[in-house]
Amino acid sequence: MISKSPMRPKKSNSDGGEQILPPPGLLDSPEDVLLYYQKLGVSVDPSVDIVAMIDKNEELDLVYVDLGSKDAYIKKIDNGRFEIGVNKRHHPNRQKFSLAHEYAHYVKHRNQIEEMPIGEQILNRDGDRNSIESQANRFASELLMPEKLVANAFREAAGNLKGMANILGVSKEALSYRLENLGYRMK
Repeated sequence: MISKSPMRPKKSNSDGGEQILPPPGLLDSPEDVLLYYQKLGVSVDPSVDIVAMIDKNEELDLVYVDLGSKDAYIKKIDNGRFEIGVNKRHHPNRQKFSLAHEYAHYVKHRNQIEEMPIGEQILNRDGDRNSIESQANRFASELLMPEKLVANAFREAAGNLKGMANILGVSKEALSYRLENLGYRMK
């Protein structure tokens, strides 16, 4: 069986030679993922464009579907290919976190995706607190809301949660989760 290898974008380094960047599936930290996609021209300031990141990844397909009460899913559709589905009825800011959560599963739990249920509620909306979901939530929040962007949004919105969420393009619930992890105390 032949598997498709993802295209590796090339970048010139300082001595004029070409440097091969790693495929997104091998990046294991939110910082590495952001740096990789920045080099591919994806916007990460003032908010992270997760849709563009997914679109640039040849191993991922993105679909918008009616998932009822579920937020999103990731499933293996072919050898080395995955589909991320997000609930088309949800607000774009909620979708953004859901997409980042499923992307986190792609990065961190790639070998377990086939065992995952199709469709889940994210940010413990369903009361589930297992370690895989917690890890995906943490990765997603760090990916979408790097500390520097959170600090910039905090200054720009004068600490107003709704204003910060709008700047970052995330839900207030997702931002509250990240702020708690960063040690912010909101009134």
